[in-house]
Amino acid sequence: MSHLNLPDEQEKGEDAFVGVLETHVDVEQARKDATLNLLAHHKVTTFDPNSPEVKKVVRKIDLHIMTMVFSVYCLQLMDKNSLSYAAIEGIKKATHLTASQYSWLGSIVYFGYLGGDIPAVYFLQKFDLVRYFSIMTIAWGIVVACQAACSSFAGLAVCRFLLGFIEVCTVPACFHITASYYTAEEQIARVSFWYTSSALAGVFGGFFAWCLYFAGSFGWRAIFILYGGLTICCGLIMLFFLDASPSVARWLSEDEKVIALERLRSTRVGSEKWGFNKEQFKEAFTDIRIYLIFALLVSTGLPNGGLTAFGPTIIQGFGFKTSQTTLLAMVPGAFETLIIPIFVLIARKITRGAAGIIAIAIGIIGTILMLTVPAHAYGARYLGYVLTLQYPICIIFVITYITSGVSGTTKKFAFNCLYQAGFAAGNIIGPQTFRGKDAPNYAPAKYTMLAFIVVSGLLLGVLEAIHYYWNKKRDAQDAEDERNGVVHPIVENEEFMDLTDFQQRHFRYPL
Repeated sequence: MSHLNLPDEQEKGEDAFVGVLETHVDVEQARKDATLNLLAHHKVTTFDPNSPEVKKVVRKIDLHIMTMVFSVYCLQLMDKNSLSYAAIEGIKKATHLTASQYSWLGSIVYFGYLGGDIPAVYFLQKFDLVRYFSIMTIAWGIVVACQAACSSFAGLAVCRFLLGFIEVCTVPACFHITASYYTAEEQIARVSFWYTSSALAGVFGGFFAWCLYFAGSFGWRAIFILYGGLTICCGLIMLFFLDASPSVARWLSEDEKVIALERLRSTRVGSEKWGFNKEQFKEAFTDIRIYLIFALLVSTGLPNGGLTAFGPTIIQGFGFKTSQTTLLAMVPGAFETLIIPIFVLIARKITRGAAGIIAIAIGIIGTILMLTVPAHAYGARYLGYVLTLQYPICIIFVITYITSGVSGTTKKFAFNCLYQAGFAAGNIIGPQTFRGKDAPNYAPAKYTMLAFIVVSGLLLGVLEAIHYYWNKKRDAQDAEDERNGVVHPIVENEEFMDLTDFQQRHFRYPL
């Protein structure tokens, strides 16, 4: 391989960890780190990121990683949304649910999120990430299937709580895996790819619900059995074929692992999962972004919670039949899938924040249409519904703020924890804004949605401004040091030593 100098053997010495004490790195953790040990044995003198060998490795990573992350993220959304399709297929009547009880079923899954958030983040860091993630995926698939056997609110409530408690590990696991394989520039496209599955979840969900509509009274039970079975199969495949980082990837050769790791140097967020670090945990809560991201996820989660639980009900309230509703519920997801590449292009040409704010603006226009268009113009109101559901595209760019803008294992997991907590809190509140007495228009709920979507845009703008300011400040400091002749020691493989973004003077935040 012409672009790499990889000696067959190289004595690993103390120089592999030069400077670790001065940079607050846990020496024992460093000596156990698979990436640092691999790089200590393979010194790279030249590296061409555009070489054919590198491109081959990227294609290999995409095939193995993106396929599985896309699938599990899609199933997570399908499983959560399964209740809304079951609602128009007869579950309310079969299980004697009142309007209030159904609203609570939409919220209870997120109480499970809140309850399972901290344990999930702890166990993801303590145990083998892929094995834990795969087992939890199988477990939540079983819970989804068990909903088919429920005959009352109590049984459904227990299943919904357990579903949230177990599947809460999905997002932080997907965050970590994506950051472990892809550069900051690549993460926009890759996150948008697997996030597209959330849009396609609506397409697949609507299609399956339409097919099972003709199964009569068994239709709503069949939805849970089908979704649960698919999730169990996905978990089993992940258990045997998914790997958490390039250094342990069973489907990469030794040289390919080194190539995969060298690609990640510029991102400076590492690729391995280190143990709990108390100082990083403290630092996370001195970083203003963790609170902004929490607030942003509350503000985006609230409309999402209502639309997830009541989406098909809202469409039906426009005047469409049940069979039409299941098909029309597919359109927002299909439309989102088509326009996400446009927003990725905007993010690359302008900034991530600009792309996210444009998506939010589309959601604002859609909500206003639902509120102001006369009831008889149900086609225009439905268009408003479709446009409203485009605002979550902004989450793609929030995710990349975490995956490529936060460094340090414990710090990143702390951000993940607050991300999930905010998402859960918003989704708990969301369904409660849809009151039975406001049916079928639910105007108060729509006004609430509008307000929180606007707040989301403001918070996203603040996050972007902070990253811009911090980068300018670091650039100015580097320029001043250069003028004054200040030389900072270079730590070998610093990029992989589990340092936080605050500890790395060469770290730059994504825009």
